[in-house]
Amino acid sequence: MTMSFHDFSTWRREPVSLAPQLSVVIPAFNEERRIVPTIGAIAAYLSEENHQFEIIVSDDGSTDDTVARVRSLELRNVRVVGPGYNRGKGAAVRTGVEEARGDYVLITDADLSTPIQEIAPMLAHAENGVPVVIGSRAADGATEMHRSGLRRLLSAGLRSLTTVALGLPIADTQCGFKLLRRDVAHELFAMQQIEGFSFDLELLWLARGASYQITEVPVRWYDAPGSKVQPLKTTLAFIRDLATIRLRHRRPRRRPNRQAMHVGVVTALPPSRTTLNEYGHHLVHRFAGKESVAGVVAFVESEPTPAEFPIATAAPVTIVPSWRFNSVANPLRLLRAVRRERPDVVFFNLHFTSFGSNPIAAATGLFTPLVLRLFGFRTVVLLHNLVDTVDLADAGHSRNKVVDRVVIGIARLMTRVVLRADLVATTTPTAVDILRDRYGGENVYLAPHGTFEIEDDPVGPGAIGPRRILAFGKFGTYKRLEVLLDAFAELPAELADVELVIAGSDSPNASGYMAAMAERAGDLAGVTFTGYVEENEVPDLFRSADVVAFPYESTTGSSGPLHQAGTYGCAAVVPRIGDFLDVLDEEGYAAEPFEAGDANSLAVALGRVLGDRAYRDELGEQNRVAAQALPLDDVVDWHLLHFEELLA
Repeated sequence: MTMSFHDFSTWRREPVSLAPQLSVVIPAFNEERRIVPTIGAIAAYLSEENHQFEIIVSDDGSTDDTVARVRSLELRNVRVVGPGYNRGKGAAVRTGVEEARGDYVLITDADLSTPIQEIAPMLAHAENGVPVVIGSRAADGATEMHRSGLRRLLSAGLRSLTTVALGLPIADTQCGFKLLRRDVAHELFAMQQIEGFSFDLELLWLARGASYQITEVPVRWYDAPGSKVQPLKTTLAFIRDLATIRLRHRRPRRRPNRQAMHVGVVTALPPSRTTLNEYGHHLVHRFAGKESVAGVVAFVESEPTPAEFPIATAAPVTIVPSWRFNSVANPLRLLRAVRRERPDVVFFNLHFTSFGSNPIAAATGLFTPLVLRLFGFRTVVLLHNLVDTVDLADAGHSRNKVVDRVVIGIARLMTRVVLRADLVATTTPTAVDILRDRYGGENVYLAPHGTFEIEDDPVGPGAIGPRRILAFGKFGTYKRLEVLLDAFAELPAELADVELVIAGSDSPNASGYMAAMAERAGDLAGVTFTGYVEENEVPDLFRSADVVAFPYESTTGSSGPLHQAGTYGCAAVVPRIGDFLDVLDEEGYAAEPFEAGDANSLAVALGRVLGDRAYRDELGEQNRVAAQALPLDDVVDWHLLHFEELLA
């Protein structure tokens, strides 16, 4: 499309009226290479079509020359707005819309993935009285070019989640090409609050709630090179925002007479020495704090058993001792307990060895969700690990190749048994893909680990006492301390005042390991073994640490100590293990890496972090921001949305 020189000169120098037909809002972050061609393409087409228009570039804190290049054009009908710092795409769009003066407001991306020519049929609908018209890549007649298979898969999954969680009958909520009547746009954006990628979703939710007609128009769409969308990170944020939208803009339930639900949670709780007990503690706390929950029953180990839940909650928490570690009778024990209490939903906080270090007892316990379902109870499993992502040798479970094959075969069989629950959640996108693709699981959803606490006024890392390295967890299988002790001994002389605190206990599969490590440490100065840490002592433990070390040889899913390090603004030193690094990338954490099992590499990494206060603070702050982005409280909301659908 071309524009005559006369038309260009007129458009360049003469401002449109104070009430043009169309305002084009372009959110921009570091778009110096694309923004000028985009403005030119929009101006050429709209001028040739004789539209009175203005272009508003809403800058989201660009650190390149985006703003300077737009202003250098000296176009009187192009304005740059924005606060000068990065807030997110939703915030940038909202700022631009607030400045719009046109009868209609078009929101379009800076890469023009949807060509500006696609506005023609949308304007026709708007002029015929439709207040909200959206471009759709999923409507009949739409075309997509060069879109990756991963983005297609994730988009399909997100559309399904949107339908389930919000009930929006819209095929494509996220296409960045939307046209709204100005008064409607101003009304909706005055209520809209999400500042990131999912702002479109909230906008359409609000429009539907206000009974505005929404029309989808098929468009051409190109996956432009250099897209800033990171599919896996975006998916995690999208899930969080779904729950946020439901909570922030509450609507009457479809069944208003339905009472708040009673939730059963099968988990270990402190002072249990089994894994996931800390996670179970915080999970129960969050469930019991929700308005939609009338009460929580925690089905816990018989020994040791907490006498009562130690935190006051909005809904009552009942502790029911109902299973034993390494007992093959756990399915029957739990069935009896659940039949007595009769919760609406039974939620399992599990990994493959939750019910025992004995393979038979562990496998038998995993039949429990299926058994309860056969007796009419709704069951949801949060599965923290998969055998498919664990190297048995590195994780400390290997015996020999023949036995390993048998163990893997049994574990995969038990995975299929667990999938017989009503719903199964996992904490990483990789695990979701495996359960769906390899096992055919259609009842699987992603539920990130989440952060236990959010510090309103965090104490800076290392603000309490001397420089300190912390290792926290249950050790002896894939979490091994030999390499950490050797690395600590190799720290340079200028770090002689650094302390190493090893906090935690034996893994259930490694009895006596911590005692052996304490003996190995011998007279090594500055090393402290705390033993088991009570839940109320954990915050001060992390607040006193400068860096949290992860001497892992393998991983079995998302890491609780990593999220706790983020909560308290600690730097992290982590092994170069693929799925561990994936979790960092997907959830936005930062760490100094080292080669797994290499004491010298770990010593160098620790020295780099401890010897540079600015770098240490930078890592800690990024981890704190990442932790705040996805609190467990929001993850529990996401679980509850699935419970509601299950009970509907």
